[in-house]
Amino acid sequence: MTINIFKARIRSPKDALIHLAFGCTIGYLIGFLLIFDGDYDISEHISLVGHEKPTQKAENFNLRCVIIIHRATHKPEKIISALSDGYTKHCQETIYFTNNQKVFDKFQKNHTMYYVDSSLNHFYWSFYQYVMEFSSKVPSQWTFIGDDQTYLIVPNLRNVLHNFDSEKPVVLGKVRDTSTFFSWLFPLSSFKKISVRGGIVFSNSAIDKLSACKGFFFARASDYALYDCSDSHNVQIADPFDEDALRLFNDLPPKQIIAPDSKLFRTSSMKGGKCSDHAVSFGQLSEKNMRVLEYGMTLKVFGRGGLETSESNETTTT
Repeated sequence: MTINIFKARIRSPKDALIHLAFGCTIGYLIGFLLIFDGDYDISEHISLVGHEKPTQKAENFNLRCVIIIHRATHKPEKIISALSDGYTKHCQETIYFTNNQKVFDKFQKNHTMYYVDSSLNHFYWSFYQYVMEFSSKVPSQWTFIGDDQTYLIVPNLRNVLHNFDSEKPVVLGKVRDTSTFFSWLFPLSSFKKISVRGGIVFSNSAIDKLSACKGFFFARASDYALYDCSDSHNVQIADPFDEDALRLFNDLPPKQIIAPDSKLFRTSSMKGGKCSDHAVSFGQLSEKNMRVLEYGMTLKVFGRGGLETSESNETTTT
C-alpha cells in the first residue's frame, strides 16, 4: 500500500487556507515576543524624594564630577567647552577621562584629564571600574560619573542628596529590569541594571565596596555589573522619583521623553511623557542641547508656581 503524504496533508483549498492562517498567527506571535522590550521599574529601589527648602548648607556639600570622553566623540572641543560653561562650574572638582590620545594631548594642560590606554569604553565594567577607582584616590563626599552626552543639574542633585547619608554605601541612578518573555531561557543571567547613560552618583564608601567587585561571573556590561555588584556587596541602590512619581535620573534627552519621534527612544505611557521639574540628569545630549538646557535653567517662569522672594519665605503668585 502506497500513501502520498503530500496529497494526504492538504485535501482542499480550505485546509490550505487554515494552515496558512495558523502559520501566520504563530509567526506573528513569535515575532511579537522577540521584539517585546521588557523595561520596568524596580519598586524596591524607588526612593520618593521630597523637595522642601534644604536645610543643609552649601559648604557642607562636596561633589566630584567625573566625565568620560568617548574616543569617537565628534568635535570634543565643543563638548568640553559646553561642560566647562555649564554644570562643572558647580562641582568642587572635575576630572576627565578619555581613550582618545589626540583629545588628551590637546586639553590636558587646561583641564584635569587622564588618558586610558584601552580600546574599550565605559560601557565595559573593567573600564568603568578603573575610572571609578582612579578618580576616588582622594576621598570625596559624593562622586558623579557621566559621559560626554550626560548633563547634570547640580542644584537638583544637591536637594536629592539631602535625603541620603554620605557616610553609608549608596548608589543613585536610573534602575530598570529588562527581563523579557524569554528571560527564563537564561536563568543564570541578570536582567537588572543601573543605566550609565543617565549618570550615576556614588558615596565614597560605595566606591570602596564596588572596587572590590571583580570576578569571572559578573557581567561585562557596566549597567548590569553595577547592579549585580551593588546587590552582592550590600550597597544601597536608589532610583529617586519626585512627588509626582516622575524619574529624576534620565538616560534620554528631554525632547525624547516629552515627544519621542523614534522607536529607538521609548517612554512609558504611565509617565505621560513628562519631565520632572526636579530632574537631576539627562543623557544622550548634543553640545547644542546642553547649552539650551543650561540657558533654560536661568529663565524665571511666573505663573501658578509663584515666585519665591529672597527676603522672606513668602510666595507671591501672579
